Amino acid sequence: MKLKYIVLIATSLSIVNSENLSSNTINSSVESVKKSINKNSLRETSVSSGLNRVTNDSFQRAQVSAEPISNQPNKILTISEATLKAINKARSQQQLCSKATTAVRWNESLYIVAKEHSIDMAVNGKVQHSGSGGKTDITAKRLKLTRGSFFYERVNQEKGSKKVYSGEIVIRSSISALKNPKELINYWMKSPKNCKVIMDSGYSDVALAKVVSNIDQKSYWTLLLAGKRAKDQ
Repeated sequence: MKLKYIVLIATSLSIVNSENLSSNTINSSVESVKKSINKNSLRETSVSSGLNRVTNDSFQRAQVSAEPISNQPNKILTISEATLKAINKARSQQQLCSKATTAVRWNESLYIVAKEHSIDMAVNGKVQHSGSGGKTDITAKRLKLTRGSFFYERVNQEKGSKKVYSGEIVIRSSISALKNPKELINYWMKSPKNCKVIMDSGYSDVALAKVVSNIDQKSYWTLLLAGKRAKDQ
């Protein structure tokens, strides 16, 4: 059975000027989006997994799928743990597109805006880097944009801002395909362009969000990476 995917990739062009990019830099730039999301009926509730926290989020006709992911016998991973395990394994090894590079860390604030965009894509049934500009494009509403938000605006929470160097990969797939971060990262690594984004040594922070649409029964994934180019450190 052939599997069909739609994959898009984008990177920002500007570079953060500070000497070191900490998670606080990104956190402070997107902290306010939490309140905006809460005010626009995005609900986050705790689901008992017996081991680690797993979140299940819903917005209108779209729902986040963040079920426990089994990569090993008797080991349940959260989406953050599974993402870090998969992406840092790839970054620790020589790849066709790049030499091995440093590990990245999970950033909860990046996850919030990645989740926002996956929900926006799922509700509207479109795979794109630009937000819809509608009511599920929380950043566009918060920044009072007359268009959809760009991915770097969602990272920086500022109109037109590229202060934080960032990249995004988005994809839509069938629910039965690419079921977890490990499968997704392995799939993306086969693409030279996606590989370069994942292996970029300028990134220090990462987040990955998955939303399953009740409209078309497809999975909408958003990977966000942020940091500073190594050559400018």
